[in-house]
Amino acid sequence: MACLITAPAIAGQRLTLKLGSMNDFEYLSDMLTQVLEADGYDVDIVKVADIPTTRLEWMLAQGELSAMMLGETPPRTKRFLQVDVAMTDNLMNQRILFIPPGHQDRYNQVETLGDFQALGLTAGMGRSWRDYQIWQANDLPVIGLAGEWRRLYDMVAIGNRGIDYLPRGAYEMAKEWPQYPNLQMEQNLVLVYNKDHILYVSPKEPALHSTLSRLLPKASDSGLIRALVEKHFQAVFEPPVNLTERRVIPLQPR
Repeated sequence: MACLITAPAIAGQRLTLKLGSMNDFEYLSDMLTQVLEADGYDVDIVKVADIPTTRLEWMLAQGELSAMMLGETPPRTKRFLQVDVAMTDNLMNQRILFIPPGHQDRYNQVETLGDFQALGLTAGMGRSWRDYQIWQANDLPVIGLAGEWRRLYDMVAIGNRGIDYLPRGAYEMAKEWPQYPNLQMEQNLVLVYNKDHILYVSPKEPALHSTLSRLLPKASDSGLIRALVEKHFQAVFEPPVNLTERRVIPLQPR
């Protein structure tokens, strides 16, 4: 079992963290609680309602959220305080596709990035996602939505909105595929780029940023992050996601 050894803070110092209700809530709250409690803090977690990511980012900037796991982009780095640690042991940057039912045959012969590019299919994603830049850098057609990106599930399912697929992180797909019976999970491929999600801390909480910048690299080095990934996201390695059995299509990070 992974362990984390740190120099403790003042015993019993209480710290309240406000985290968004997203697919990673249980994982992130577990991780931050463990690293901070090992450092001597008493930690309370407040779960913020399920609202769009763009709204959560606004709340993070205002100090109404404490921290979020997000893909690194220049606008986010300007707005927030970043902790440059791979936060999901590279699960988030392994992307599996939601596609319309009955479209699996399109993807069955794809072996390389060139094959995937030749399909000429268009991805849909949030315009603020790091993926949006990566798809452009790899000459893959992409439509980026501003605002509420969750409209994309229905847009892909309908099949006549100019969007052929929606890429999701491996652990997101493991949680989401049962929730969207009007979509099909592509069976064979995983598109991979070499840049995991990092932690962004509210600019209103510089002391928290300083503390986590000290603790999270130790959590990575000690194996704690990997242990928590295995605890929370075991489903990515099991049917029907079967991450390790998929054909890897490497993408170049921007």
